[in-house]
Amino acid sequence: MTKKVHKIPFRNYYTRAYSFGDLSKGVPLIILHGGPGGCVERYEPLEKLAEFGIPLIFYDQLGCGYSKVPKTHEITWNFPLFLEEFENLIKYFELKKFSIFGHSWGGMLALEWVCNFPHSGLEKLVLFSTLPSTKIWNDEHIKMLDDFPTEEKAAILAQFEGKKYDKNSYVSGIRRFYKEHVGKRSKELFNFKTKRFPKTNKEIYELMWGDSELFGTGTLKNWSVEDKLHNVDVPTLIISGALDESTPRMNELMNKEIKGSEWVLLKKSHHIGYCEETDEVIRALKSFI
Repeated sequence: MTKKVHKIPFRNYYTRAYSFGDLSKGVPLIILHGGPGGCVERYEPLEKLAEFGIPLIFYDQLGCGYSKVPKTHEITWNFPLFLEEFENLIKYFELKKFSIFGHSWGGMLALEWVCNFPHSGLEKLVLFSTLPSTKIWNDEHIKMLDDFPTEEKAAILAQFEGKKYDKNSYVSGIRRFYKEHVGKRSKELFNFKTKRFPKTNKEIYELMWGDSELFGTGTLKNWSVEDKLHNVDVPTLIISGALDESTPRMNELMNKEIKGSEWVLLKKSHHIGYCEETDEVIRALKSFI
């Protein structure tokens, strides 16, 4: 199916997007990438959905991937900005109906919008390896350090608490966490057609989230929609991995609070199950959508 590239005016910049299929027919699925500061090119495996006649819209959020801004920009990276950009994209494509696939930070962005704002036109919601609050994320990750070597655990917690820490032990512990719960991002391992991805925008990531995946310590540190999940009033599919940093407790909470939601637990996946168990994910999405 033909891939169309779009350059969408937004503020004084552009949002770079690409689409598959006839967006005027059927209900397009919009992919919200992770990060904050990541890129949508890493979600290439989801393009397989187009083979089943599902229209798709992928886009790099402002400052991310190919939606570039100059280093001298005067932009405040926050929810209002990215939600405004998302609604601008809906307006650009003249979408009357659409569904959302939100992974990690993309799931947070989707939940912030659906729980707090009018979301006319939204048909279905997919929450993939995401979270209902930064606090539950941080609390769960502290528990996940219990099996780590003492020196690594001590260094990671000291860094989190703003105390002095051993840098070697910290780096070793972070690498261990990424290997055990985030997963590899090897293009060769997952057979990506794209040979090179844009790098994560560290300015956005570190400002909004923090130094690593382990703890949210940036401007999102107090973010939560735990008490607003009942506002999700569309069919919702929750997907996470058995080895995911998005733990069962987080997904059980969302499954419980979002009325009528379904939860699929991928048996072999870390945080990037759409790469690790692509066929299972495609089957689940095809059935749900």
